[in-house]
Amino acid sequence: MTWKNFFYLSHGERHSILLLLVFAAGIFLGKFLSFSEKEPFEEPEPVEKTASRVDLPETPKPEIRKKQYAPPPKKEQRTYYVQKKDTAKPPARDYPKTPKLSKGETLELNTADTLDLKKIPGIGSAYACRISGYRQRLGGYLRLEQLQEVEGMYEELYAKIVPYLTVNPNETVRLPVNTASLEKLKKHPYLNFYQAKAIIEIRKKKGRLDGIDDLKLLEEFTGEDWMLLEPYLEF
Repeated sequence: MTWKNFFYLSHGERHSILLLLVFAAGIFLGKFLSFSEKEPFEEPEPVEKTASRVDLPETPKPEIRKKQYAPPPKKEQRTYYVQKKDTAKPPARDYPKTPKLSKGETLELNTADTLDLKKIPGIGSAYACRISGYRQRLGGYLRLEQLQEVEGMYEELYAKIVPYLTVNPNETVRLPVNTASLEKLKKHPYLNFYQAKAIIEIRKKKGRLDGIDDLKLLEEFTGEDWMLLEPYLEF
């Protein structure tokens, strides 16, 4: 038997071997296709070690409030009606003028009221009220020269009004020393607070005062004070 006889196959054997090869190729091809269709390999996520970690409570985050937008307030619109101004001047009122005294006419200073005093040339409402008010505080004028003690009286005005005035000393009102209160005493132009208080204190010690001699020893007064004050005191 030669080597050629060893590789010699019959027709049936060759047919069987061919089928076997085709079958093997189909199996190999199927395996290859199924392997390529598999999903790609994914690495598994690492497992967290929960045993060694303590879950702390989460701190709540502060709530952030968004500022709401508010539209600017609308200006109130009003309709103004322009009123016509009355340019017409009111009629001038004719106030009666106080008649002034003529040269040679006079008034008695202690009895004349403010309307009478305004009749003197150079005297208006303000000076008439000042002269009358000082007369009331004083108790009446004893001399015309006392007008120079009136507030605001100046030399030129005094010289201008004196010719229109006379004075009657008997029209004065005296101050009751034994009954007058401290308030009434200190309102007199010739007495201050300390002098009025000294009169009250000596009146408390001696009781009723009989005359000016009971007061002349008070250190709060001078000789000039008594000359001015004595005609206005009544005991």
